[in-house]
Amino acid sequence: MSSDTPAETVARNVQATAHELLTRLQGLLAHGRGRDVKARLSRRTAPDNPELWVALDLTGIHGAEGIDEDTHIRAATAVTAAAQLWATTDLPHRATTTPRPTGLGALLAPVIAARRADEQDVARLLRAHTLNDALPHLRPLLVHAHREGLALDFGLLARDLYTWQTPGGPHRVGQIWALSLTSTRARAARAARAQTTNP
Repeated sequence: MSSDTPAETVARNVQATAHELLTRLQGLLAHGRGRDVKARLSRRTAPDNPELWVALDLTGIHGAEGIDEDTHIRAATAVTAAAQLWATTDLPHRATTTPRPTGLGALLAPVIAARRADEQDVARLLRAHTLNDALPHLRPLLVHAHREGLALDFGLLARDLYTWQTPGGPHRVGQIWALSLTSTRARAARAARAQTTNP
């Protein structure tokens, strides 16, 4: 039996729904299909648009027990926002793994290393209080990540964007991203030291 709280269960369903959606869309695009869906996601439409929710078929966020209206709004908005960021930045979706983390914090470390100006963009992102405030700061960071040839776990990002909309969410998500960023920097520093010691 799962020990997840109801909020954790919804967050997990949000992550799984976004992962399945974008994995399917990437597969379709690889075979020359699905361009209409990507084009629709690329339009300047608010992520809380119910027409988009229906078009994307977000039934997975309901889980086995169902969810209330306010929770559904936050969950559907999070999945849609993540999908829109995927569509507008061309950054590949790749699920994170322990040896190869692709969460946002892990992604930001090499982006900042390559372009120090992005550190200010990250600071502005972490100061955002609402999802609408955060998304404009997030998009250019992902564009720069695409230029660096990186990939992002958009399922995990959707989960974070869901949590962002809950009480205390921006602070909690910011802490998660900061931990991942600094952990990635620390791993890179250890690897560099090991290479210097054992050329």
